[in-house]
Amino acid sequence: MAGRCTTRADRAGARPGGARLDEPSAEHAGAPRDLIAVPAALATAVSTTGVAAVLAVEVLVPGGWGAAAWVPLVAGLLLGLPHGAVDHLLPSYRLHWRPVGLLAFAAGYAALAALAWAVFTAAPGPGLLVFVLVSAWHFGTGETAFADLRAGGVPVPRPIAASVLGALVLLVPLARGSSEVAAISAAVVPGWDGQLPGAVRVAVLAVVLPAAVLLAGVSAARRRWLEAGEVLLLLALVLVVPPAAAFGTWFGTWHAVRHVARVVAEDPAGAADLRAGRLAPSLRRFAVAAAAPTVAVLVVLTLLWSAADGWRGFVAAYLPLLAALTVPHVLVVAWLDRSAAQAGSRRMGTCGMPSST
Repeated sequence: MAGRCTTRADRAGARPGGARLDEPSAEHAGAPRDLIAVPAALATAVSTTGVAAVLAVEVLVPGGWGAAAWVPLVAGLLLGLPHGAVDHLLPSYRLHWRPVGLLAFAAGYAALAALAWAVFTAAPGPGLLVFVLVSAWHFGTGETAFADLRAGGVPVPRPIAASVLGALVLLVPLARGSSEVAAISAAVVPGWDGQLPGAVRVAVLAVVLPAAVLLAGVSAARRRWLEAGEVLLLLALVLVVPPAAAFGTWFGTWHAVRHVARVVAEDPAGAADLRAGRLAPSLRRFAVAAAAPTVAVLVVLTLLWSAADGWRGFVAAYLPLLAALTVPHVLVVAWLDRSAAQAGSRRMGTCGMPSST
């Protein structure tokens, strides 16, 4: 007797092991799990080790990072540069565009970044606010997308997890306040002392910190030990390490590294190697593809450094550039997430037939 067809509703209503409704099947998150396994494992090891190392310096070394807190900030900002350098190739991986299409996309990407930079420099106050909020959402959704790929889902609804994680790694360091963060903010926004209103700082800490603890607790209750441990590790990072150093560490050793893992898994040329457990060829292809855009940005940053008055001036000059590059990058990643979800939805159609949604 033929087996009963499993509908998408059946899958949503009952999953093996009592998985939540918000947990997709293994194929739902985009790249197949056999492709992401090795990159995700390495990215997890690198990100947790990087954060733990920065925490160890702060806790174990007399004086902690102290006056050297700018080192993890600047290093993280630089290490994070390549993670968006192959955005122009992602449509090619998914849509198989020809070179002409890629050139047109790259031109549009650059034009959008230039427009964002012009808007930011013309209105730095609103520009900084929008940049912070968009970045927080981008960071949070990046974490939930990575969790989808690595483990097949997140232990709570994605919008909640994304909001909590994004606010934890970006808004909490800002709310903690420090002379370094205030100096950078004041340099970016002329006429502002760089200090958030006290009520805003208290509200952020009072909402985000308990929410993060609750997220870790729910993850542990659902036996998602890795996710629970990561939330607690990030909590320690943003509460113990100086705010500027905490953000640089997050950006360079956590967010960027995990995004690279996703990009590597998207590259169809590396599928055979990744299925065989060979990561080096895919990383080499990524490095080659990211080299030219990264070098171009580094040249601009070198000019900014030479003209800046110390590291604070450099970061203040770098932030508008980072904000400009963030706008098209966020759109590309959002498209990647959406196309992955749609592909998974089609694969979950009734009786093997594509879904109509």
